[in-house]
Amino acid sequence: MTVAFLAIVFFALIVIGAPIAVALGGAAVLSSIIFSPIPTGILGQKLLTNLEHFTLMAVPFFFLAAALMENGGLVRRLVDLATALLGHFKAGLGMATVLTCIFFAAISGSSPATVAAVGNILYPALLKEGYSKKFSIGAICTSGSIGILLPPSIPLILYGFVTETSIPKLFLAGVVPGVIYGLLLLFTARFLATREGVEVRQRAAVGEMGRAFRVSFPALLLPIVIIVGIYGFPGFELFGMQVDGGAIFTPTEAALVAIALAVIVGMLIYRELKVRDVFNVVAATVPRVGMIFWVTANALMFGYFITKIGVPAKLAQLVLDAGLSPVQFLLCVNVLLVIVGFFLEGVPTILIFAPLLEPAARSLGIDPIHFAIIMVVNIELGLITPPVGMNLFVASSISGMSVLNVFRAALPWIAATLTALLLVTFIPQISLYLPALMK
Repeated sequence: MTVAFLAIVFFALIVIGAPIAVALGGAAVLSSIIFSPIPTGILGQKLLTNLEHFTLMAVPFFFLAAALMENGGLVRRLVDLATALLGHFKAGLGMATVLTCIFFAAISGSSPATVAAVGNILYPALLKEGYSKKFSIGAICTSGSIGILLPPSIPLILYGFVTETSIPKLFLAGVVPGVIYGLLLLFTARFLATREGVEVRQRAAVGEMGRAFRVSFPALLLPIVIIVGIYGFPGFELFGMQVDGGAIFTPTEAALVAIALAVIVGMLIYRELKVRDVFNVVAATVPRVGMIFWVTANALMFGYFITKIGVPAKLAQLVLDAGLSPVQFLLCVNVLLVIVGFFLEGVPTILIFAPLLEPAARSLGIDPIHFAIIMVVNIELGLITPPVGMNLFVASSISGMSVLNVFRAALPWIAATLTALLLVTFIPQISLYLPALMK
C-alpha cells in the first residue's frame, strides 16, 4: 500500500507540473506522514547527513573547473589542436568537433557544459566552412554527450556515491567505452560529410601541428594531472632513495586541483582570464550547482525511503523469481532507461534508479561497474532525445533552431550512441578491463 501511494503521489505531482525535486521529496514526505514507516524527523536527518558527504563536493568543483576552462581560453586551444590534426581529412572540421568534445570531456565531466563550450566556438566555424546547419548542430549536440562517459564524469560520481562503488574504478571503466563511442562518432562524421560537398583543407604543416600542440599543452596537461593524481604512479628510485608510488589525491581533491590549474593556465599562461572573470564565473555556476543539489537532496530522501520500505530488495527477489537471465534483465533495463530518458535528466535518473536497479543487477551476477556504464550510456541517449534532453536545449540556444529541429539533426548521429549502448551492454569487458587492472 505504501509503495502504491508513493508512486501515485509522485506521478500526480509530475502531471500537475511540479518540479522533479518537489515530486521526489513530496512523495516521500507525504507517504511517511500518512503511513509512518519512517519518522519524518529521521528523513530530514538522513537528508542532511547524505549532503554532508566529501564525495558530493566533487560535483560543484568540476562544474566550476569546466566554466573556468571555457572562459580562460583553454577550449579554443583544444579546437586549434583538433583542427590541426584532423582538418585535412574529408569532414575534417566535423571530425575535429568530435575530437574537441573528447578533449574537453576529459576535463569537464558534464555533457551540457561540453556542448556549450565547444558549440559556441565551432558552430560558427562549421557554417563558415560550408557545412549545413543540420550537420553542424547534430555533430555538436551528439558529440557533447560523451562528456559524461569519460572521466571525470558527474553521473559516475553520483552513481558511486549512492551505490558505494569505487569512483576511481568507475572513472577507469568509462575510458574504453568513451574511446569507442568517440570513434563511432568520428566514423559518423566522415560518413555524413560525403553529402556536404565541403572542400578538403590542406594538411597542416609539421611546424603548424607542433605549434598547435605546444600552445594547447597546458590545456591537455589538466586531464593528465587529474588522472595521474587519482590513480597514482609506480614507485621508482631517485638518487638512491626509493619513492613510493600510489594515488596522490581523491576525485574530490582532483576537482579542486582542476580549478587551481584552470585559474593558473587561464590567468598566467593564456592571460585570457581576469580576476573579475573568476567572480563572474562563480556567480554563474552557483545557481546551476544549487539546482543539482536541490534535486540531489530530494532524490536521496526518496531513495532512502524506498530502501527502508524494502523496494530494491523486493525488486531483486522479483527478478530472481521471474527467472530472467542477465541478458534479458539488461535488455529490460535498457528499454526502461530509454523511456525514462524522455522525461528525466541524468542526475535524477542516477539518483532514483541506481539504488533501485543495482541490487537486482547484482543478484544476477552483473558487475555494478558494468551496470554503471550501461546507465550512463542510456543517460547520454536521454540527453539528445526530447522533451527534456538538455543537450538539445543548449544546442538550440547556440544555433537558434527549434529543439525539435535540433533533434532531427541529431537523429543520424544517434545511431552511434545506440551502437555504443549495445556494445557496452553485451560485452562487459569493454567496461571492466581497465578497472580489473587496479589493485
